[in-house]
Amino acid sequence: MIEIKKVSFQHENAEKPSLKNVSLTIAEGECVLLCGESGSGKTTVTRLINGLIPHYYEGEMSGGVWVNGAEVSKQPLYDTAKIVGSVFQNPRSQFFNVDTTSEITFGCENLGQPAETIRARLERTVRDFRLEKLMDRNIFHLSGGEKQKVACAGVSIMEPEVLVLDEPSSNLDAASISDLRKTLAFWKGQGKTIVVSEHRLYYLRGLADRFIYMKGGKITREYTSEEFN
Repeated sequence: MIEIKKVSFQHENAEKPSLKNVSLTIAEGECVLLCGESGSGKTTVTRLINGLIPHYYEGEMSGGVWVNGAEVSKQPLYDTAKIVGSVFQNPRSQFFNVDTTSEITFGCENLGQPAETIRARLERTVRDFRLEKLMDRNIFHLSGGEKQKVACAGVSIMEPEVLVLDEPSSNLDAASISDLRKTLAFWKGQGKTIVVSEHRLYYLRGLADRFIYMKGGKITREYTSEEFN
């Protein structure tokens, strides 16, 4: 499903590389947690998978990244977005609309899906995520947890095979983190491949299949779910 082969990457104008000869294979349906201190390279790995590197974040890159057999660096972001859905640390950074309903359907509309398909997907997503009370609301009047729900719904409605989340719990309270876990468990139950970059680890116990520890741009340790618990 995801194959990262001997990738090194240094951001433009950076003093040192973010990644150093990193290789990682993630199987279909696997939930993998990338952990480590700030600057360890875990966010860089997520950006390789969703194509933001090298298409948005420029720099010097060697090695390759494949998702479903397609080399991410050699296909447009438009094509990668059909397969890989992303939830960022601050949900507001990925919003394109002011009202919640338009935001959730934006991705499907951007991909040119038929109106009937979008309506059906919206109904299902609202039901799956229990978003009835959040429809037709001003996004900027929502709490942090509610914004996170809208962001996750906006990704889920596009039905990607891979979900990538960069420190999704960083701005959430305990109740919202519990809701986030339920969302991840829902996706895992659907057979999605999930990659999470995180500082907080506790809420992913019993959910993540592997814990990848990074330091200084390298993968230094790897734990199975059983070993971590």
